[in-house]
Amino acid sequence: MTSTDLVDAFVSTKDTLSNAGIDNEFFLDLIAARLLIERVGESNNQGWWDSRVLSETGRARLEEVTPKTQLQSRITLASKVGRKAESDHLPADSISLFSFGPQVESRISAALEDIEATDDNPLEALENVSVQSLDRGWTDRIIDQTGSNITAESTTLTEPGTGGSFQIEEDGYTQSEVEPEKWRLLVTLLQAYGHSTERLCVPYYPLKSELKSESA
Repeated sequence: MTSTDLVDAFVSTKDTLSNAGIDNEFFLDLIAARLLIERVGESNNQGWWDSRVLSETGRARLEEVTPKTQLQSRITLASKVGRKAESDHLPADSISLFSFGPQVESRISAALEDIEATDDNPLEALENVSVQSLDRGWTDRIIDQTGSNITAESTTLTEPGTGGSFQIEEDGYTQSEVEPEKWRLLVTLLQAYGHSTERLCVPYYPLKSELKSESA
C-alpha cells in the first residue's frame, strides 16, 4: 500500500465521520488520525498492538454484539487500544495522539455519543489498509489533508532515541494551553508518528499541572 492509499483512507474516514454527525473540524481530523494510526498498527499490519478492531474480522465480531452502534463501538474500542498502547510507553501525565488531556477527551466522548452510520460498512477504507512496510515521513501527506494550515515542512523534530517513547518538547502544556495549540500539537504528533517505521516510538508532550504552572 502506498502513501496515497493511506491518504485516501484518511480522507474517506473523515467523510464517514462527518456524515455520521461529527461537525467539529478538529475532532474530525483527530479521530480520523487516531483510526488510521490504529489500523496501521494492528496485528495484521505493523503489529504495534494486539488488535484487529478495524479489520474485517473486528467488524464481524462487533456486529454480533453491537449491531446498531457498530461505528461508535469501533471508534471507542480502537481509541482505547491506542491509548493503552501509548500509555505503556509514556509517563503518567502526557499529551499524545490518543490522549489529549481530560478536557478534550470528554468533549470527544460527548461528540461520539449520538453518531450514526450511514451505510453498512462505513469504515471500509480502513479495513482495506494493508501495510507491510513504512517509509520515513509516511504521515507527512496525511498532514496536508487536515484542516490545519500547518505543513510538515514548517515543523522540525529532533531524532527519536532507541526507546519506546519520544518526548517532543521538554516544556509541556497545561490543559488550558492545549486548546489554542491543538492544531499544532496534532500536526506535530502525526509527523512524529512518521518516525515509526519498523518499530513503534510513541511521541508525546508533558501534561503540566495548572497549579504548578501558576506557582512557577
